[in-house]
Amino acid sequence: RRNAVPVIALVGYTNAGKSTLLNRLTSAEVLSEDQLFATLDPTTRKVTLPGGREALLTDTVGFINHLPTSLIAAFRSTLEEISEATVLLHVCDVSHPNAREQAETVLNVLGDLDVLAKPMITALNKADRLEDGVTPADIAAEMPLQDIPTAISAITGAGIDLLLGRIEDAIATAQGLVDVDVLIPWDRSDLVNQFHRTGLIEHEGFEEGGTRLSGRMPERLRSPFLPFVVQDNVP
Repeated sequence: RRNAVPVIALVGYTNAGKSTLLNRLTSAEVLSEDQLFATLDPTTRKVTLPGGREALLTDTVGFINHLPTSLIAAFRSTLEEISEATVLLHVCDVSHPNAREQAETVLNVLGDLDVLAKPMITALNKADRLEDGVTPADIAAEMPLQDIPTAISAITGAGIDLLLGRIEDAIATAQGLVDVDVLIPWDRSDLVNQFHRTGLIEHEGFEEGGTRLSGRMPERLRSPFLPFVVQDNVP
């Protein structure tokens, strides 16, 4: 929280492929099994977004239909990760015959947790398993989704780059990033590293006076960079 590191919570029906996607995005080795509740404890790993900014990706327990209140209480630690997240990544098994019902279940549970107002991105996973002639768009048209989904395969890697770009854009919107253009002196490499960790770099170059960085970062983290601003579009 202190460094405004964004958190992406993976949510979805059990066996939707959340842990496999976590492994794909972060090169982690999280248990991925085709069984109920293969993931019980929240697992968090670091992911580097296309612009170079780091974020935290958290896997959560897979939902099931009519999840009992007592079971929700037992999994409170993993479900709390959802309420703390910057962005929710809803992973759907688009190849499952009950994909619509599973998506409804997930959205209902998220509604019970009062987090549906959070930014959400939908990933239609296992698109590589669809039968010939069936497209992810065909399935999505029948699903109660809150956004235009992205078709992916956590196994093959198809669609992953597009998904990461959408996550990056959603985080920038959610955190209210501001434009920053700075020339960092050579002896302040710590600020260069900080910009890489907490900001979204759009351009990096080297000039006589130091390292020129332009991009976006959370406004509340901008103060250390103000003495080195070249052009700042934010009042």
